[in-house]
Amino acid sequence: MAILLAHAVSAALAAPQPHHSKCKNPGIRKEWRSLGFKGQKAYVDAIKCLTSLPHDPSLKPTGATPGLPPVRPGTSRYDDVVYTHMDATNSAHFTGIFFAWHRLFLVTVENILRKDCHYTGYLPFWDWTLGDYHDIKHSYLFNTNPEVGFGAFPGPKTNYTVTTGAFRNLIRGYPAPHHVQRHYNLTPFAKQIFPFTFNNPNLQANTTQTPQEWKKLVIGSTGNYTDFQYAVDGVRAEGLHNAAHLSIGGDMANLSHSPNDPIFFLLHGQLDRLWAAWQAHSPHNKHAIGGGLTQDLFKFDAYPVGRGTSVTLETIIPLSNLGPNTKIKELMDTTDGVLCYKYEYY
Repeated sequence: MAILLAHAVSAALAAPQPHHSKCKNPGIRKEWRSLGFKGQKAYVDAIKCLTSLPHDPSLKPTGATPGLPPVRPGTSRYDDVVYTHMDATNSAHFTGIFFAWHRLFLVTVENILRKDCHYTGYLPFWDWTLGDYHDIKHSYLFNTNPEVGFGAFPGPKTNYTVTTGAFRNLIRGYPAPHHVQRHYNLTPFAKQIFPFTFNNPNLQANTTQTPQEWKKLVIGSTGNYTDFQYAVDGVRAEGLHNAAHLSIGGDMANLSHSPNDPIFFLLHGQLDRLWAAWQAHSPHNKHAIGGGLTQDLFKFDAYPVGRGTSVTLETIIPLSNLGPNTKIKELMDTTDGVLCYKYEYY
């Protein structure tokens, strides 16, 4: 899936000089089902803990996304996490830092859960290729168990508010105080939400979530990061990433405040696993990076992975002071740099 961009030359960059990694005993990120009830309960309790903690006044927005509401002191630490993502709406989506930014975001949240909520596990992921893709709405995750379920998809009677499961009746602080909402839509591209138009309004979202599509992404785009990210986002943003978000609907369908729904972290754990699998597939992929730093949705066909200043291994990922700003070269290997985790399988 070759694309003609100013930044399409994203050949695999030279690997750093050999050194001894500080990561000696990497944590294992597991698929949700592999956690078992005890592990699932521990994770749910940690997320609830984050919701109960007060706002950290050291949060410092970068200003990369104009028009955001002001930081509200009366919100929670979980809301700080959401605001950090909102602050990166323009800088970390449809730009060359998409995967690196979200990798740093996830590990930062993981570290906060472990430090401040005494969570002893690691962020789980949701592997929809195990069979869930046949019927996402009734996936194992979306069950009503009051201790570990993510809640069934609600209907119009509750204004699509999640009222079942362990995260029922959650109130989030941004963009304004509201209950977490979810509304499954198998054909989300029928609704236009970007300056450009979707090409396939009848495309069923779960057709992007099959094992076959996953394999194509992992083995394709050898050595070409921009092409890989473009393949994940898809032509006119009708690929796996957008399909997964938009089909779940509600908060998850919003590019800015999607982390309001705790399912966000399992979905992006899966996407980070996808990047890790692609990186591991070929030595040409391991240190490949590319794209631009400036989002341009008005010229998306020309710049689907950003324009302007080129993204390199030296590019610094900003995180609104939720955690340390970090160079991309420190995020290219999940068992090196500032990272120390693996996935239970790729």
